[in-house]
Amino acid sequence: MRGKEVKRFTLYGEDGRIIGPEFVHIERIADRSSLHDWTIAPHSHPGMAQVLMIETGAVDVASDGSARKIAAPACMIVPSGCVHAFRFAVATEGWVLSMAVALLHDPRIAGLLEGLSLDGGGARIVPLEPEDRQRVRLSWLLADMADRLEQGLRATPALLAQLGLVLATLGETLAASLPQDASKDRRAALVACYRGLIEARYRDHWSVERYAHALGVTSSTLTRACRAVLDKAPGDLLQDRLALEGMRFLAFTGMGVAQVADRLGFDDPAYFARFFKNRTGQTASAFRAQRAWEGLER
Repeated sequence: MRGKEVKRFTLYGEDGRIIGPEFVHIERIADRSSLHDWTIAPHSHPGMAQVLMIETGAVDVASDGSARKIAAPACMIVPSGCVHAFRFAVATEGWVLSMAVALLHDPRIAGLLEGLSLDGGGARIVPLEPEDRQRVRLSWLLADMADRLEQGLRATPALLAQLGLVLATLGETLAASLPQDASKDRRAALVACYRGLIEARYRDHWSVERYAHALGVTSSTLTRACRAVLDKAPGDLLQDRLALEGMRFLAFTGMGVAQVADRLGFDDPAYFARFFKNRTGQTASAFRAQRAWEGLER
């Protein structure tokens, strides 16, 4: 991977395709991965989010500095811009649902997405139980959506309603796997809004006070919410997001430290280097040497 830019695709392997604001696409996992020996090299999807449902089989996932194995049944949320790579077990079955980020802000859908974080951040795993009704429901909804799209239907009101139902069901399943107070508390909604604003502004190096003002709360209120929901201070969440983007650049591009610092809004590369070591415990060069994930490429 070193010396290369991470690939940026609409759909994997397709360069230069422009997607509209109501773009929706669904395909079987095998449709694309089987053409690449079941291995999908590190890449990202600017302006597009994905949901994978693993119905049978398993997948090794590398995403933003971590690697893990996921066994069926499970879903995976891949936000826009998240760098990820997959190695599926041969004959793995399931679905890949792709959608334009612009569509997620459509008022017909936006209110159903609480907690999913589809327009930024890292990948998330949603565990499923084999006999769970939510798993059966998601599987049927995705198969029916594939059938509708195969018939040439686009983002009709009915199809958008079905997409909303898929995402709402996924959100319910994710919430059920969290502690009850974290999924229902108003503080969790504030933290979700804060993280969304971080996605839009982290390169601008806003202070926590400015974020709080933009959210219409005091910095003390924001601090209490972040500590109650995530056991972290808001400043730590902000710095973690900056460090995550730094890790992405170091792992997936050939940029020098000064270039990465500039892309992340740091005026002084030396300050970025100290910041990075502070947050990760490693120098930028040591991280790059250990986290290139070359093993997921062939």
